Amino acid sequence: MVLKNELLRWLLGGEPWVVYRTLSGLLGYDESHADVAAARQAVSKHRLIKPILGRQHRRGYWGRPEDIHTWWPRKDTTFWIIGVLADFGLTLENPHMARSAEYVLDLQLPLGGFLGFEPQKAAECHTAILLEPLVKSSLGDDTRIHRAYQWLLSRQRLDGGWWCKDTGQIGAPREKEPSCPFATMFVLSAMDQRPELRKHSASQRAVDFLLSCWDNKGKLKYPGHDSQIGTGWEKLKYPFTDYRILKFLDVLSRFPAARRDPRTQEILNLLKAKSDEQACFQPESIVNVWGDFDFGQKKEPSRWLTMLVWRVMRRFGKQEWL
Repeated sequence: MVLKNELLRWLLGGEPWVVYRTLSGLLGYDESHADVAAARQAVSKHRLIKPILGRQHRRGYWGRPEDIHTWWPRKDTTFWIIGVLADFGLTLENPHMARSAEYVLDLQLPLGGFLGFEPQKAAECHTAILLEPLVKSSLGDDTRIHRAYQWLLSRQRLDGGWWCKDTGQIGAPREKEPSCPFATMFVLSAMDQRPELRKHSASQRAVDFLLSCWDNKGKLKYPGHDSQIGTGWEKLKYPFTDYRILKFLDVLSRFPAARRDPRTQEILNLLKAKSDEQACFQPESIVNVWGDFDFGQKKEPSRWLTMLVWRVMRRFGKQEWL
């Protein structure tokens, strides 16, 4: 894929996390390339990132210890912030990420999952949301990571999805009810971080389930957090804290079967309609506490969101917008 020179210059003129992901995710530069390494190293030193890192407790968490289970995506709570930092390119080489990884893993339950909404009970969505940034940050061979993946695999349901309810497990009273697309989307995203799981039959079944949600939009009511394809689903938003179009396509774009499926073209057309004349994209839903970042406002195109959209398009091999 060849980007317009002016669009590329605009992206490369952005914050270091935009530059890093543009070089590595759009242009295909190797991680060892000097420009890629320089951009990634600059992330933790940026004026917007340093205060976030500075608020981390020495034990590895942000906010209060119990905030590891807090759903609301504040900048001073652990649950979502490690995912943002991993998206930006921070790895375990950074001491803040290393401490947060150990803090999260110390809270792992014996079976492998992480605490969810209920005390001492693991939840599929929470586990996947926390697991993905740990692996993305280069923590892949730890036995605790393997145990988390095995627990998730053991919880896949009849329809190929996941749902944080024991009553929905195979053999339980609600086994035939639909899974939660939100939980499934994040579990599949975590599965993609492991090459051996990317081609696993569980991943293919999850892809099929998510695409069936598109077929059934407006027809079925799903359980879980904000799991309907309805009003607001198509709005561009980051961080990826909701069941929205961009995270949905970002996940599916990593799997060949989904890239070949004609239904994804229908969804991609929704993205196309959001592009301005310069092929840039503007946030349509925001989290106010991230207002200092370009994806936390609705008035101007966001380099970060634009990069994310074009990264999805690159995976699908789409060039006709340019």
